[in-house]
Amino acid sequence: MGVVPEQTLVERHSREGIGRTLRGDVLEIGPGHAPFPTATGARVTFADRSVEGGRDATWPELVGQPRGPDADLDLNLDLQGLHGVSDQAFDAVIACHLIEHLANPIEALREFDRVLRPGGRLVLVVPDRTRTFDSVREPTPLAHVLDDFDRHVTDVDAEHIREFCQAIFGQPPIHPEEVRDWYDPSQLDDARLELHRKRSIHVHCWTPEEFAVVMVAVLARGLVSWDLVDLYFFDDPGAVDNEFGLILERPKNVVTPTERSVAFVRQWAALVLDGPAHDHRRLVTLLLATRADAQGVEEVAPAAAVLTEIVGDLLVRSRESSASSDERLKAAEASRTQLAYQLQSSEQRLSEIVGSRSYRASRLLGRSLRAFRRSTPSRGSDPSLRRRL
Repeated sequence: MGVVPEQTLVERHSREGIGRTLRGDVLEIGPGHAPFPTATGARVTFADRSVEGGRDATWPELVGQPRGPDADLDLNLDLQGLHGVSDQAFDAVIACHLIEHLANPIEALREFDRVLRPGGRLVLVVPDRTRTFDSVREPTPLAHVLDDFDRHVTDVDAEHIREFCQAIFGQPPIHPEEVRDWYDPSQLDDARLELHRKRSIHVHCWTPEEFAVVMVAVLARGLVSWDLVDLYFFDDPGAVDNEFGLILERPKNVVTPTERSVAFVRQWAALVLDGPAHDHRRLVTLLLATRADAQGVEEVAPAAAVLTEIVGDLLVRSRESSASSDERLKAAEASRTQLAYQLQSSEQRLSEIVGSRSYRASRLLGRSLRAFRRSTPSRGSDPSLRRRL
């Protein structure tokens, strides 16, 4: 890919820049009050979930705030998936700040895959748990989301809600007082639990690397089939400062799930190493997350092995670069020492010359000659002197 100029990176990682790559038939799920940008001429279908009582009764903190577009499709993704949407119906799918709200995120990923055409793109934007109110929470383990998928979970369980409310209520208020009281862990009766299901809490939370482990697992199990074509973090130029994003593409070629998961970690590594603003230690973080979170998931092992090699090569190059720097530093130090010795020798020789009898005699002779020249008329001023000379 090569180093990308900063202005191009701003374009690449801003929502507007990403949106300009989304053409044709586009599906956005859960657009909220601010739909994701798309290319001029794109045909956008909005899908959302209606709630009993309406928006303002369910989210009083949003009273007076702008409203988003009306939904073309009224769907509960956990209960229905993308029911009624044909296979390969869209050129792009946008899921922005959505996946963390779902009871069964892997089933949702399968639905996104199903409705995408070959070559179609999925824009998956997720809050970075270290940058939001989720910062006090533990990440959702891979085993948990795999278990929810295997059990065909369609509803957010009470334990998730209690854990989320505990985290929110234990922090400085971010809601109006009446809404904050809904999060009081001591008041979570059945009615309150159902209210939070309707309000759609952050069921899950991840860092980019923790979420990448989930992606590696679903690819390795053959549940979806995507290539990673771009990636951004909260600190990338142009990016929103509390989220990370994956731009995935449904490939036209057919390979095995193992090959696809291995390709994903290679693509992730290449994008991290390619980004001038990226901290290459993210690859070590991903490796550690993979080793910690994917234990027992046999299909992930090949991708984890490749990632181990990538990180190993990176560490070797880092050590070689450090050693090379050390060699250059040593050479510069040797050169400095040699110059200092030469200067010291020159100063010593100069001191010896200045203190010698011959130097003192030459100084006296020089002064005498200069005095004689000053007292003697020049050749051009006295013709008789010229004749004598």
